[in-house]
Amino acid sequence: MRLERPRRVGFLPFSRPFPATGCRGRRDGVNWREYQAKQRVAEIGDRFISYVDEGSGDPVILLHGMPTWGFLWHPLRSSLSGSHRVLIPDLIGYGYSDKRDGFDRSIAKQAEAIHVWMEKIGMRRATFVGHDIGGGVALRLATLFPGRVDRLCLMNSVCYDSWPVEAILQLGHPETRRRLSVRTAILLMKQGLKMGFTSSPSNDLLDSLLIPYATETGKLSLIRDAVAVDTNQTMEIVPLLQRITAPTLILWGEDDRLQPVDYGERLAWDIPGARLIRIEQASHFVMIDQPGEVERDLIPFLGGAKVERLAA
Repeated sequence: MRLERPRRVGFLPFSRPFPATGCRGRRDGVNWREYQAKQRVAEIGDRFISYVDEGSGDPVILLHGMPTWGFLWHPLRSSLSGSHRVLIPDLIGYGYSDKRDGFDRSIAKQAEAIHVWMEKIGMRRATFVGHDIGGGVALRLATLFPGRVDRLCLMNSVCYDSWPVEAILQLGHPETRRRLSVRTAILLMKQGLKMGFTSSPSNDLLDSLLIPYATETGKLSLIRDAVAVDTNQTMEIVPLLQRITAPTLILWGEDDRLQPVDYGERLAWDIPGARLIRIEQASHFVMIDQPGEVERDLIPFLGGAKVERLAA
């Protein structure tokens, strides 16, 4: 199925579910189809962003990484929406946002797109929670659009020269589109995702995280996403990290082989007043490996609790 850009200006409920593929992907009582049916669509120029918007209270924006989509945050969304307005956009080129070919998907452009999207939906500021490249986007917002960021939480985020990992470099090779079928690409991505968990994730979970890419359009979009990764866009903001004024909490699964915890420690020293909490028995997908630990630390932070720098 090829998703077309909405013709209406503004945002509207996204009610058309993705075609059945045989995976159920049920987590916390909601499967990916039910989650996607909750998405709205906002036009930003000639592109569009699909997003979930639930709850009321101080706004929290959750940014996913690669190669996932907003469904990654579903369990946390359920926990937070009782006390906060929770917004979960699919980054452009990811999930069920615009995946047409021929536009820049770099984290620099992602940050600009989120900035424009916030203006479109009438939101001035929010707390940002970012994972993987979503963390890189959040860091660019905190350094280059500081007026948008009330508080900042980073989870196993790309930063400095920690990325791209080898699998993403291979995915972005010019021959990948021709050499890999959709089925093969998804199988390879599933194997890569397994490296991000401390225990074996279910096939339903992996299928649900990758379902937006299980078409030719989705495969090509993910390849274009991989081409867009650029270490320079995290390195160029390193001198600006010391200017971040938003209270910052860093949660890091300490068993992560994709984004080692050393990078989290470096962020904690470079961002004034930031606190790093190392989460045991958790890897890259820390919010899935240890959801209770993440909620225990994140929810008080969102409520305004002070952060204190941890001793080295």
